[in-house]
Amino acid sequence: MKTFTTDIFDVDHTITEKSTALSYLFILIKRKYVSPTVLKSLPFVYLNYKYGRMDEKHFDRKVPELEGIKRSILETIALENFGKYILKSVYPKAIDYIKKLKDDGKKIIFASSSLDIILKPLVQYVGADDLIATEFKFENDLCTGEFLNTPVFKTEKRKKVLEYDARHNILLENSSFYSDSIHDLPLLEEVGNPVAVNPDIRLKFLAKKRGWLILDFRK
Repeated sequence: MKTFTTDIFDVDHTITEKSTALSYLFILIKRKYVSPTVLKSLPFVYLNYKYGRMDEKHFDRKVPELEGIKRSILETIALENFGKYILKSVYPKAIDYIKKLKDDGKKIIFASSSLDIILKPLVQYVGADDLIATEFKFENDLCTGEFLNTPVFKTEKRKKVLEYDARHNILLENSSFYSDSIHDLPLLEEVGNPVAVNPDIRLKFLAKKRGWLILDFRK
């Protein structure tokens, strides 16, 4: 059986300067699908993420305001989010780097805790081969306001990538994973070539200690 290798990329703050989900949330609030009160928790979430203290329980919630919203509406908002915000936030050096990998025949996978519905326009724009991301649950093309399974974060991202690679005969020991965050340590330790990109303080320290490649797409 033929096996393959791949280059796996986190998205937020690795390929894009800003959070892809946050700008999507702002549009949802502007369209009055979601209450502005959700913004109250953002400083707490940001600080926990920034200092590596966030865990899976922060994602163990639903968005009841989105219950009953058509998939097509959420997809249209995702396209608007991409055109207005995400595209301007993409690091040009990241695009150039991925293009070179693709020219070399590498398979490109995005693995992100952000929502797949948000990231699909970016996947198409960059020309990535596939996407592993958090998903909303839909019934009859209507959003339930719940996540489908566990959001793709931390150990769950590692689990989802391992499951994907097993289905597609990908050898992780010969593959690369690019991330900015210490939260992605479980997957960084799983691949043969971990790469710290625009790393946070903790990941930068660890990457230097372990001799991992460090890249900065911001400069």
